[in-house]
Order: sequence, then structure tokens, then C-alpha cells
Amino acid sequence: MRMNTSDRSARKVRRKFDDPKTLSITSLLDVLTIILVFLIKNVSTEAVKVSAEAGMQYPTTITNDKMLEEAGVTPIKIFPDRVVVGTEGLDFGTPADLMNNAKKRTQISEYLKLEAADIYKSESTEACLIVQADNSIPCAYITEVVRIGTNAGYTYIYFATLEDADWLKKYNVSSAQ
Repeated sequence: MRMNTSDRSARKVRRKFDDPKTLSITSLLDVLTIILVFLIKNVSTEAVKVSAEAGMQYPTTITNDKMLEEAGVTPIKIFPDRVVVGTEGLDFGTPADLMNNAKKRTQISEYLKLEAADIYKSESTEACLIVQADNSIPCAYITEVVRIGTNAGYTYIYFATLEDADWLKKYNVSSAQ
């Protein structure tokens, strides 16, 4: 038996999907507004954290070449296992000796006083102590070196650093505490 195309009752065609309803952009606009407010708030507070405050003097930095030209420099290098002082590379013990051994502290202090006096006598510049420390050295050791350096007569104390644009990505908060 053959069906006639004009006979619509014999063959029914159904659509598989209903017509899609239009999407409401109201909720999308709400979400975008919340994100925008959040970003504006965070950007404005970040600017406050890094801005220069009136009445506060920030430390300066100097490059190696300029430092060697204009200042009398005494380096102190703090390795995890030893402390090396002066351009001659004199060994003054371990970093722990800075905290625990009064004799070693006195020796370093006397040496730095002689170096500072020598710089002031021979040059008309300021005495500068440059601290080069391993990344793993605790802050207390660096603080002790700064205390010894200022007591020895050094006007400027600089810290040797390496420029790293991605330092924040590499910094691990859990290991810093």
C-alpha cells in the first residue's frame, strides 16, 4: 500500500527539540558588576600599600660599579657554613658564631673598626659595608652583622641582591616562616 503525500494523518513528524528560550543577561550583568567592583577595590588598596608616605625616608640602592667608584667598601659574606670578611676573604667562623661566640663577635667588630678607620683616613668618602648572605641565612644573623657594622662606624650598609622579576612566583610562603 502506498501512502499519499497529501495524506498527513499517516505520517507524523515531531521536532526533537523545542525552540530555545532566550537567555537573560540580567544575571550575567550582576556577576560582571560584582567582579568589576572587586577588581577596582583590590587595585585601589594595592596602590595604597606601595605608595611613598610623607615623612618617611626610604633606603637607596646602588650598583656595584658606582659603589666601587664612590665608596670605601668592606664586604662580609655569610655562607651557610662560614663567615668571610673583608677583601682579603678572612674566615671568621660560622654564622652561629655571630650569635653564640662573644670572642668571634669581638674579632669581627675590631676588624671592621680598623677597616672603617682606614677608609675614612685614606679616602674622603663614606665607609660602606656590603652584606652578601645566602638565602637560607636566618634574619637574626643578618641583624647581628648590621649591629656590628653600625657599631664599627660604617655609615652605609648595603645588601647584595640579584634582580629577579619573577621572585613572587618562586617565593614559597610556607618555607619563609
